[in-house]
Amino acid sequence: MRTLQAIELELPSGSGFQPPPELGCVVVLPDGQISELNLKMIPGSQGPSDIDKVEEFTELDLPPEQYIAYATVAVQLLQEEISRRGDSR
Repeated sequence: MRTLQAIELELPSGSGFQPPPELGCVVVLPDGQISELNLKMIPGSQGPSDIDKVEEFTELDLPPEQYIAYATVAVQLLQEEISRRGDSR
């Protein structure tokens, strides 16, 4: 499996927003897009016991308030990731 290039977004408990129960794993992609991640299992190339995962991203149509809440979390996490990568050089 290729390395996932997404960061999971979880709304803090005090945000006042509860994601709909049918909403899966929300992530931010390298281009800044906020999407839902779906991992699908497929047969691998090594035989029947080999399983590979394929990631599919679905664009979300969130109400503005929820989008802003997720975008705020995304900006914070991306700032932390940029700082972490800058410190490891």
